[in-house]
Amino acid sequence: MSEAVLSLERVTRTYRQGSERLHVLSGVDLVLGRGEIVALVGPSGAGKSTLLHQSGLLERPDGGEVRILGRPTAKLGDVERTRLRRETIGFVYQFHHLLADFTAEENVVLPQMLAGTARRAARVRAAELLAQVGLSERQAHRPGKLSGGEQQRV
Repeated sequence: MSEAVLSLERVTRTYRQGSERLHVLSGVDLVLGRGEIVALVGPSGAGKSTLLHQSGLLERPDGGEVRILGRPTAKLGDVERTRLRRETIGFVYQFHHLLADFTAEENVVLPQMLAGTARRAARVRAAELLAQVGLSERQAHRPGKLSGGEQQRV
C-alpha cells in the first residue's frame, strides 16, 4: 500500500445522553493510502458520521490517535488542528453549504483566501479546479443556477 494519508489507531468515542453513555467507536483502526477510494457504509446509528468527524479533526476522540500524513493530532491545540484541517482535508457534504450570493468561482476562491492565498492566485487555482470537475462554463453562475450535482462539485 502507498503512504498513509490518514490513520486511526484504537480510536474511541463515547457520547452522554442524560445519565446513559453511548459507545459509538470502540478501538477503531483504519489506514487509508494516497489515491485510495473508500466507501463508508452502514446502518443509521452505526457511527459513520462520528468516524468522519474524527478523521476530519472536527471532534476529538476520547482515546486513541488520529494521524494525518503521519502527524499525530491528539495533542494539537485548536488552532493547530484548524490549520492542519484547512491545509490537508477536504469535505464534500451531502448538502452543499455554498454561499448563495457568490458565484461558483467565488465560492472556490473564498476558502483559499481565508487560508492566506492571494486573490489572483486563488482565482487561477479556482479556474483550474472548476475545469477539473467540468464546470468551466458554469464558474460565473450562482448556486441557484446550478444543479445539485454541480453544486456538490463546487
